[in-house]
Amino acid sequence: MIEGMGISPLLLLLENTPVGAARLDLMDDAAACVRTVAIRAECQGKGYGRMLMTGLEIFASQHGVERLVVNAARDAVGFYEALGWTVIEAGGENPVLTKELRTRPQW
Repeated sequence: MIEGMGISPLLLLLENTPVGAARLDLMDDAAACVRTVAIRAECQGKGYGRMLMTGLEIFASQHGVERLVVNAARDAVGFYEALGWTVIEAGGENPVLTKELRTRPQW
């Protein structure tokens, strides 16, 4: 469980310049929702989104999160699926995807 987490903003920096950001909202003891994932327009298509999500998953896993959920924009579904996410609710404006994490011990 993420002690006192509630909401955790994450920032991806490249040479001290913000490239991307995301937010992780704790839902319960084992699940968190990924929100507001964004990569600067001029940085898209260069692997930074994958880096950001890898870091987010490691952070969540290290803090006891076992499952992530995201309400994705329709044009981002393929991105999440390529990272191992699964669509669990395809209807509506924003499909819902989930990903199970292997938790890592805190050091």
